[in-house]
Amino acid sequence: MSIMDPEGIWSLNMQRISAVPLRRGHIWAMLHGVLQAAQIILLNKASLLMNPWQTMFLRSFGLLFLVLFISWRASESYTIIDLTGNIMFAFLDATAMGMQIVALALMAPSRVSAIVSNLPLPTSILACFLLGESFDVLHGILASVNGVGLVLVCLSDQTDKSSLQGVIYSFGSLLGICLLLIICRGLAHRNSEDPNLLSFMAGIGGLLASIASLPFGPTWVFPSSADGILLSLSVAAIGVLIFFTLTRALQTENALVVTAFITIAIPITFCYDLLFINVTVSWSKVLGSCFIIATTVLLCIRSAIDVQ
Repeated sequence: MSIMDPEGIWSLNMQRISAVPLRRGHIWAMLHGVLQAAQIILLNKASLLMNPWQTMFLRSFGLLFLVLFISWRASESYTIIDLTGNIMFAFLDATAMGMQIVALALMAPSRVSAIVSNLPLPTSILACFLLGESFDVLHGILASVNGVGLVLVCLSDQTDKSSLQGVIYSFGSLLGICLLLIICRGLAHRNSEDPNLLSFMAGIGGLLASIASLPFGPTWVFPSSADGILLSLSVAAIGVLIFFTLTRALQTENALVVTAFITIAIPITFCYDLLFINVTVSWSKVLGSCFIIATTVLLCIRSAIDVQ
């Protein structure tokens, strides 16, 4: 086969792709993207019933039960760098989630998701500089197209009368989540990542932040109806599942691949807004969602080829 034969190169690449099954890390990352969408929808519903920091408390409370599964023997070998990483993880998670919950009280789920779930470009750039992970021309093209998808999805909401403050909170949450992924992946590189410990630390961070807000916010009123109680339990449960799938994905996949799968949350929340809260559909939102899905698929194909 000639090196200049495009058909032969295409055939070879397709053979390599078909020989590579979907890796376990891909499955965890895809599941995390679906759960990310579910969490955004649940947090949006909770924002209608309670104040943001009360929602943060519920989301963090479930994570405390993972203390039962922490590998304390393995933690004896952790260095000060590992412990610092876990503490920073807790702080960043509380900050990012607090901003995201506030943003969801101000804007529709699809608009918040388009910002906080569109992670490949900022995360891959940070991973390149902080972790030394690869970032070639094709990755740059895919990340750029993904960014165009983000712009198109946001343009469809330019007529909304939502506060500019919600957009600022969303981008603050995006930065926090990117740094979370970098820390999580960095700990995985050092073989010192205990998913249960990270999740527990995130729970501690969220609880401390929500309790510290008590003197400055409205009185907490927990729901008494069956629907309200079920929603509260769902918020707590989804937090556990979110961390479980995220840490499992980052143990075997680099940050760019995982964040590409997280963007699945954007079209899911878009469909939710369309079907359940009657958000107006525009061509830019549909096209932007297609760009996001396309870059995710192409990135997976590239990853499968690189394995061989």
